[in-house]
Amino acid sequence: MPAPKLFHFEKNFEILSFQVDPEGKLRWSALGNLFQEIAWQHADSGNFGQNLFDLGFHWVLSRFHIEVQKLPHWGEVIRMKTAARGIDSLFALREFEMTSLSAEVLARGMSSWLLLDSKSKRPKRPNQFLPGDLFPEVAKGTLLPAKLPVPTETSHTKLFTVQPSDLDMNNHVNNVTYIRWIEDYSHAFGLAFSRLEINFLAEAILHQDVEVTAQNSEAGWILVGRVNNAPIFLARTSG
Repeated sequence: MPAPKLFHFEKNFEILSFQVDPEGKLRWSALGNLFQEIAWQHADSGNFGQNLFDLGFHWVLSRFHIEVQKLPHWGEVIRMKTAARGIDSLFALREFEMTSLSAEVLARGMSSWLLLDSKSKRPKRPNQFLPGDLFPEVAKGTLLPAKLPVPTETSHTKLFTVQPSDLDMNNHVNNVTYIRWIEDYSHAFGLAFSRLEINFLAEAILHQDVEVTAQNSEAGWILVGRVNNAPIFLARTSG
């Protein structure tokens, strides 16, 4: 992951009791929620959030790469930062950073997003809607999170069922739900990690069963979530 540059939007958050695990540390899913919230607030402040939603478009997270150095504890105040990092073909790129108030880097993330027409579900070219000073064209593949391989020999099966509480305002399974599934899956099989990569491939709908399995590799555990044998997400955990 590239070293961070100047960030465009920052905000402090206190780590609350419902965001932590039994050890009092921020959950991965709660970290995902913080990344999502700071992204939305930045987009809305720059008129490429709610106004695009009102025009019949919505943002969909395509790939995410997160590296954690240290998870904060309940009661700590942290600083969330985000910045646009350009456009790679149909993907708008966004970087994140979480620091302590003393500027210690706690976590970093790079993400790629698609802008979809809410009716046709077809992607739109983001450079038609985004400010060029924040989202310049970048060399293909230089910042885009990696495309993950589909595992061929998996084990460690766990089933998740899509619940109403998993849906966002677009009636899709929220991207943080996938992080929570990965978090719960990894805990169930003792697969600790500090680095997470996700490729979101297809949407799941209410009451569908998502079967998650994994394969060990030199680069870490490769997880695949399937609905009716079709992959809907891939993830790699390591570290």
